[in-house]
Amino acid sequence: MLHLTLICIGKTNESYVKEGLDKYWKLLSKYCKPNLIELNDVKNANKLPPEKLKDEEAKLLQQHLPEKSVILFLDETGKTMDSPKFAQYLEKKSLEASNIVFVIGGSYGLSSEIKKRGESISLSAMTFNHQMVRVILLEQIFRAFTILKGTGYHH
Repeated sequence: MLHLTLICIGKTNESYVKEGLDKYWKLLSKYCKPNLIELNDVKNANKLPPEKLKDEEAKLLQQHLPEKSVILFLDETGKTMDSPKFAQYLEKKSLEASNIVFVIGGSYGLSSEIKKRGESISLSAMTFNHQMVRVILLEQIFRAFTILKGTGYHH
C-alpha cells in the first residue's frame, strides 16, 4: 500500500483546520497509509531575514525527508494542474516509489537548496494560509484517489 506523508513547518493550532485534517486523513486511509509530521517553527523566526529563515527551515526538513521517496514541494512557482491531471500525476508518482512525501514550508516558502530534493507543484496561483493549505492539499489528494477509482466524488 502507498505511504503518503505530509510534512509541514509549524503546528496546526486552529480547531477548524484540525477537523478538516481529521476528516481527510480518515477518508485517505481507504487508499493509502497517511502520516502527518508537523515540525516546530524555527526559534526566533520573526527576527530572521526571510532567506535565513528558509535555510533554517530547510535544515529541519532535511531530517525528515526519506531516501527512496517521491518528494513533492508545494510552491507558488510549481507545476499547476487540474484535478484529473493531478490524479494522473499522483498515479505516475506512486509507480516510482511506495512513499510519497508532500512538503509545505513556512510563510516565506522553501529554500532553493531544499527544493533540489524533489519536484515543486502548486495548488493555485493564489496564496493560502499555511494551515488551510494542509486541508486543501489533502482534499485534492483524496479527490485524486477517487478519480482514479471512479467513485463519483469528482464530477
